[in-house]
Amino acid sequence: MQLTPTLWRTARVLAGPTRLALLRRIVETPNRCVTDLAAEIRVSEPRASQELRRLQSRGLVQMVRTGQWTRYRPVTDPKVLSAKPLLAAAKESFAKWPDEETRRVAHAFGHERRLKIVQLLQKGAHGSAELRKHGALSRPALFRHLAVLQAGGMVRRAHCGWERVANPHPLAQTMLRLLAAE
Repeated sequence: MQLTPTLWRTARVLAGPTRLALLRRIVETPNRCVTDLAAEIRVSEPRASQELRRLQSRGLVQMVRTGQWTRYRPVTDPKVLSAKPLLAAAKESFAKWPDEETRRVAHAFGHERRLKIVQLLQKGAHGSAELRKHGALSRPALFRHLAVLQAGGMVRRAHCGWERVANPHPLAQTMLRLLAAE
């Protein structure tokens, strides 16, 4: 089965606090079984298993069965081109940034229209009318998405509209590089 996850859906998966906590544990101590991971972050085994499958579907972790145990490792799926740089960014984030900040950045990129807004801002668009027109957004939708991008440290209000902000977070930097390559 070929995995072709979209960038915004992968960001949405990373924005989930339970999934981010599980990924952190897997990165810090690979080859953990579902039972241990679930107990450590205080969720049920079925919930942990479901969230781990979501991470796996994005190509960010690898599941290995050993006897009756299912273990997870921070090994990317080579068929998912964005997985390797995103996992590397997540590892760097875990070392230097609080999970809440990583979650906010991931959430900022977790919608295809927000990615479109970022692309438009990178191309020089900055006025609300211009962003609405090229992004095919209503005024309330545009400002909802801009508020999420602003909370994630990706945009700010400028004199004549909006501008992109240079966010030093490794996940933000990686997402921007991947977005530019699309």
